[in-house]
Amino acid sequence: MSYFLAISGSPSKLSRNNFLVHGLDHHLEPREKIELRTTHAIELQPFAPGAPDRLTDLIIRVRDARAILLITPVPSEDWIGCMKSLLQFLPAGAFEHRPILLIGTGGFVNELPELEKSMNQELKRLNGRLSLSSLHIGPKNWVFSTNQPPWLTAGTELRLTQALDQLHALTAEPVAAA
Repeated sequence: MSYFLAISGSPSKLSRNNFLVHGLDHHLEPREKIELRTTHAIELQPFAPGAPDRLTDLIIRVRDARAILLITPVPSEDWIGCMKSLLQFLPAGAFEHRPILLIGTGGFVNELPELEKSMNQELKRLNGRLSLSSLHIGPKNWVFSTNQPPWLTAGTELRLTQALDQLHALTAEPVAAA
């Protein structure tokens, strides 16, 4: 089965990144034969039990993914280091020119270019390419309630759906000429 791989660079599984990753399943459901698989940077830190096995699994997942979503806090959130560290563990060329969507979380939209710049060197080493305009999902793009998990605003849902549609189109198999 074809899948997109979402990699969360948040240092916590109890973050908005994690809620976003879980919400991506909902956005991919309408697309036939596209599954979402996930990895969290926090699971691959050297002190985490089983980290070497999970790194091997991540390398295989990256190799087999049709597209990659990098979901990470913007630099002002001070956690970009988790994503960069995770990417440094991957072998050179691992992304093999797969389409990548970068989603910056937290902070402010004007910090997105700094996030892209900070990731550039690793993406080049991995043969990755940002195929679409990066998305920013900051605190104002969420709705919070005391009795349920946070969810994205309608406008943010629409932007995310459009980006995933574009990413899906980039991964579509070429049609053979008749």
